[in-house]
Amino acid sequence: MSRKFTQEFKVQAVEKALSKDRNVSLEGIADNLGVGYSTLQRWIAQAKKHELELTNGDHSMTTEKRPQDWNLEDRQTQYHY
Repeated sequence: MSRKFTQEFKVQAVEKALSKDRNVSLEGIADNLGVGYSTLQRWIAQAKKHELELTNGDHSMTTEKRPQDWNLEDRQTQYHY
């Protein structure tokens, strides 16, 4: 069964990927977030085409809580099985 991630999780994951340090790979970010590399690439492509938006109508990426600040419990609550 595949996991269903919230829009907020996807947006924050893309935000982290796009603001990454040159020494950090996308593969490493995907692994850290517990998502597949191709999944993260797809979310980035969707964001660039403005297809990845928050469900509340806010079209900007949120910085409320950054993925790099999430602990294991936070990550588990950001997606649905």
